[in-house]
Amino acid sequence: MTDGVPIEGTFTPRDAIKMPTSPPFDDIFGDLPLTFPEKEIAAMLKESLKDNDQLILHVSGYRAAKAVLDAMEATGGKSVWAGRRVRFEHGDSLFPDLVGRVKEYGIVVVQNPSHLMGLSSVASSGGAAFSKAQPLRSLLAAGIPVALGSDGPTNPFLNIMFATIHGDRPSEAITREQAVVAYTLTSACAEFAEQEKGSLQPEKLADLAVLSQDIFTVPTQELPRTRSVLTMVGGKVIYDAQAIKIN
Repeated sequence: MTDGVPIEGTFTPRDAIKMPTSPPFDDIFGDLPLTFPEKEIAAMLKESLKDNDQLILHVSGYRAAKAVLDAMEATGGKSVWAGRRVRFEHGDSLFPDLVGRVKEYGIVVVQNPSHLMGLSSVASSGGAAFSKAQPLRSLLAAGIPVALGSDGPTNPFLNIMFATIHGDRPSEAITREQAVVAYTLTSACAEFAEQEKGSLQPEKLADLAVLSQDIFTVPTQELPRTRSVLTMVGGKVIYDAQAIKIN
């Protein structure tokens, strides 16, 4: 946890005496306080290299993103980090000046679409925080792998809807196809498991679901109503709603 998130009020450093009261969102997204000193972040990176661990970091604010990228540069840069798939959970403040470094170091950004809707009232009122924050489409355009998770409501079709709306910053919304890939294949890549799962291919695990409707064509507001009528894990049926009739 290099920092917290503004919507949950977890952005105060661990050694702070009390929470700040209602700071402007513009300031929060740009400068969330760090949970650990920058020297300690560098030490964590070195430890992950020593133990050959995949590093998964909660990175929400700009300050945390920059601090981690600076620490990666100081501990070997691209030659050391590019293939390690360091994960930035959220990556809300990967402003344009950081995007090139994120790609160079091979970072996977794991965003949670439910976070993209929580501050829509601020966005609609012209909040400057969202003019740079919470990128999705621009990360994909830059060639950065983007995975999706829940971090809240566990309905993946609700989250796909959120990703394709992006209420906080509609210009960064992605397509349904991109959201599905982010939820499946890129999420598998995020855990070095793309040879086993994430897509339907020979020799991979037969993890699949037959859905109650076509999620690529139904009206947007209908997406959360999607249900599995047949679920297989590893080639074994674990749920069957008896909705499929085979003659």
